[in-house]
Amino acid sequence: MSLGSLLNVSKLGIFASQGALQTISHNISNANTTGYTRQTVELESMRGTQADYGGNGVRIADVRRQIDELVDRRLQLGTGELGRLETRDKYTKLIEDVFNDMDGNGLSQGLEGFFDAADTLADNPGNAVARYQLIAKAESVAQDFNKMSEALSESALPLDKEISVVLDDINTRLKAIQEINNTIVRTEASSPALDLKDQRNKMLLELGQIIDIRTIPMENGEVQVMSSRGQELLADATYSAKFGRLTNVKTDTGFSAIGIGGREIGQDKIKGGKLGGLLELRDEVVHGDTGVLSKLESLADELRWQFNRANTVSVGNSMVSDMTGLMYLGSDLDTALSGVVTDNKAATYQGAPVDLSRVTSGRLVFATGTESALTPSAAVDITTTMTLRQVQQAIDALDGVQAEITSDNKLKISAENAGSKLGVVMDESGILAALGVGALISGKGAQDMAVSAELLSNPDLVGQGRLIVKASDAQGLPTAVVHDDANSQGALLMGNLRSTKFMLFGNSASLTGHYATMVGELGSLINQDTESLTAQQAAQTFLSNSRESLSGVSLEEELTDLIRFQRAFQASSKMVSVADDLMQTLIQMV
Repeated sequence: MSLGSLLNVSKLGIFASQGALQTISHNISNANTTGYTRQTVELESMRGTQADYGGNGVRIADVRRQIDELVDRRLQLGTGELGRLETRDKYTKLIEDVFNDMDGNGLSQGLEGFFDAADTLADNPGNAVARYQLIAKAESVAQDFNKMSEALSESALPLDKEISVVLDDINTRLKAIQEINNTIVRTEASSPALDLKDQRNKMLLELGQIIDIRTIPMENGEVQVMSSRGQELLADATYSAKFGRLTNVKTDTGFSAIGIGGREIGQDKIKGGKLGGLLELRDEVVHGDTGVLSKLESLADELRWQFNRANTVSVGNSMVSDMTGLMYLGSDLDTALSGVVTDNKAATYQGAPVDLSRVTSGRLVFATGTESALTPSAAVDITTTMTLRQVQQAIDALDGVQAEITSDNKLKISAENAGSKLGVVMDESGILAALGVGALISGKGAQDMAVSAELLSNPDLVGQGRLIVKASDAQGLPTAVVHDDANSQGALLMGNLRSTKFMLFGNSASLTGHYATMVGELGSLINQDTESLTAQQAAQTFLSNSRESLSGVSLEEELTDLIRFQRAFQASSKMVSVADDLMQTLIQMV
């Protein structure tokens, strides 16, 4: 080896050691930088020629990020599930507060209070205080439904608004990933973009916690960001998707759909991350066929129907001369009852009474006259093929009874003769309960449930008793009835609803039983989410620790390498000094 070659080899050794020391210094300075990946230097020996017996020294072949791609990919995939579960955990606990009966003022206690009041009235039908108490308890139950519906609706509205905020955040992050992708591609053409890749990896992890994504690394250094099922390109070096709300396209639960560039993207493609969690909460936990708000509405519908069926066939302490329905008839007055659309979920609801679909074919009989001398009317055979107008006309055709549709679109039934009183003997069809004639509860759902204003102002009208049938004909129709203000059959009807079972949500149970089941299912869902979140957090912690053990900076290891390469640098410098001494010796010999 010539002295020139010796000097060159020593110089390359100095450069290689200097580059290694610079990388080590970079690692040490970033030991506390979040998302930083340890960089390592790969040295490569340089092959010598025939004249260079010992080779041509060393060079830096590459500087790499020390990573395990499998661990990084699993960590990235897990962030989407973690974000989804954290979002569900946060909001389901807020929903749970709506059903919290621990303070003794919840719906369950309200229902029990109403049934207790009905039992008290049945025991003493002449007690005016008991009638006031029944109305007060009914109003309390209605207000509980109002508050719960309002709370759940308000929890859904912020959820939908939060979805819009999240979409804007996703758009900003995707644009930033596109820009850093583009910078990495340009930088990689001349030198490794190691720190930029660390920044991008951090950005991808943060995005993955918001929306479930998949990433595909490309040879030029860019990363393609895809939707969770790989069906939508979200970002690369030249493109970034833009999410938005499609005001002209609605989801099954009535909210504006999500789109990319004006094109709808199905919610089945968004399964993880904060966005996926928000969509699940909005469309499954709160709304949807099995959502708590939908179940609350179904419970309210059942309660309103059962309470009204009991009260419409009952009479108060004093009989009345007329009864006006609580429900608006809608515009389908000439459509068969079985064909009338009653969509109580529509915000601009203008249809017929929501309980009209429960009406069946059956007989309807009134009694008119003085309270001491009542005469049963002929029976009206109500069928589901009749229209609302035909129902009104059929009732109006009865002797002693008058029926009309009021100017504000309600059914009013009156005693035809001056001074006469009116009462219901039987209603097998349920038409009076559907139209709210003599009913206890008004409204189309939980959000507007209310006690009849007439009963609130005059509790004596509460249906505490039934008209007593003294005689019937061969067809079972009453031929003689009397009014006894000591009769408590009406109050007993309402009190018996405590234990009567109804089919809801695929199960048969009492009203309080259905409510308890609904609350229990919500609690079970929350516990399941909490357990899943704990398990996912443990899994992410394990993966993070695994990544840190490989890709994190260990100061002890860096200091060891620092000493090693420092000594190598010193040795190469010594070789330069030796070569210089040899050169001086040769010059002196000449």
